[in-house]
Amino acid sequence: MLVHSGYSSGSHPENFIPARTTFPSEALNKRDANKKTRDNSSTSEIPANPKSESPSGTPLGWIPNYPSYIRRAQWRLQNCSLAKALPTGFPARVDSPLAWTGSELEKEEYTIPLSGEDILEIERGLRDFKESKLPISLITRQTFRLPTLGPRLVSLGVSLYHGRGFFVLRGLNPKKYSSEENVLIYVGISCWVAEKRGRQDEHNNMLCGGSFSVQCIKPERASVAPDSVRQAPYSNVQQPYHTDIGDILALYTLGQAYKGGRSKLASTGAIYNELAETRPDHIDTLQSPEWIFDTFGRAGEPYYKRPLLFNQDGKVVFAFSRRILTGSEVSPRTKGIPEMTDAQADALDAVHFTADKHALTLDDGQLGDILFWNNMSIVHARQGFVDGGPMDQKRHLLRLWLRNELAWETPEVLRSAWNVAYGSEDVSEEQWPIEPITDRDHVTTQRRSSGHG
Repeated sequence: MLVHSGYSSGSHPENFIPARTTFPSEALNKRDANKKTRDNSSTSEIPANPKSESPSGTPLGWIPNYPSYIRRAQWRLQNCSLAKALPTGFPARVDSPLAWTGSELEKEEYTIPLSGEDILEIERGLRDFKESKLPISLITRQTFRLPTLGPRLVSLGVSLYHGRGFFVLRGLNPKKYSSEENVLIYVGISCWVAEKRGRQDEHNNMLCGGSFSVQCIKPERASVAPDSVRQAPYSNVQQPYHTDIGDILALYTLGQAYKGGRSKLASTGAIYNELAETRPDHIDTLQSPEWIFDTFGRAGEPYYKRPLLFNQDGKVVFAFSRRILTGSEVSPRTKGIPEMTDAQADALDAVHFTADKHALTLDDGQLGDILFWNNMSIVHARQGFVDGGPMDQKRHLLRLWLRNELAWETPEVLRSAWNVAYGSEDVSEEQWPIEPITDRDHVTTQRRSSGHG
């Protein structure tokens, strides 16, 4: 049986099977640099055999289903006349260190060990900041001094745009420090990578819960709310590939799950290159402004529309959260809003399974790791997990939304959301709860989804 991720040069094999997580790493096919592009107004879904039954009877779920993906993709390949050229202006290929396949990377490329002297310098910076009595919101490169490590962190911040787009800082032991000290250390280190911090929710929270500058992603116990009503960041379910609001994301590991819970990163460039080569109709669908984003009852319209994929000054950017496109068990799709088309369902699943093919699973993650990545060049996912075990392990991460001076220009339709996160200079508005927010409404609200809502 032929394993293939789509078609090339306008044809596809009779026994076509779309991309799947488990097949081995493949070198991307060479492309014709002069591949024709076409006008955006062209359709990518013209039924060639109107008598065939469409697979649209199966709704697309929040958790992607591979058999459904196969059925839908095969039906469209056999029954629709699909676009064979890329939309106007989109590159034939992303040629950049940011376009990578996880299996081709060595851990030494992205793992940055902290030396004993580095740790002592961080602890001196912590001590000096605490003695200053300044609030957390005033942590800067001037107030959290790292004279030797700091310039190296600045260089690592540059690598988020001109290197692989991510790195892991390793060597901290969070068990040595109090909850407040861990936050201070985390924010202090991060300000050297990227100085601007973004608000992650409507309450101006900068720490723990919802969508705010530092988020504590700690699944709360049933005393707060049962799994059946908690949103994904506060539960142990897997999360499919998505992006957040913002330019740079960071995660600080304070606690690890007993089983699972690993982060997965996939290069937008690698995803784009494969789809552009094998399924240019998907690129057309993804860049269309006709995607329906559910607002889940917020004031105003029940939904809004925009693209998932952007060509921003020659840089290819994904921006989406799957839940507000498909709904989920704990966030049912708003009744009456337009359904996703077969072309959209096929493209959205293709992004997920192509991402998984090229992904890097951080399966050697350690307590104290700080992971930084370029949210504009990488999509991310999370394994489901189980807490407990002999040591009563509990997964507990802190999240930051960051920005530095190298940030790419934000696509126009995303600027209002980016401005909510990064626009205010009034640090007095910032909220910094040191312990996880356990408010039931906060962990169950449907109206917040990685900031895209």
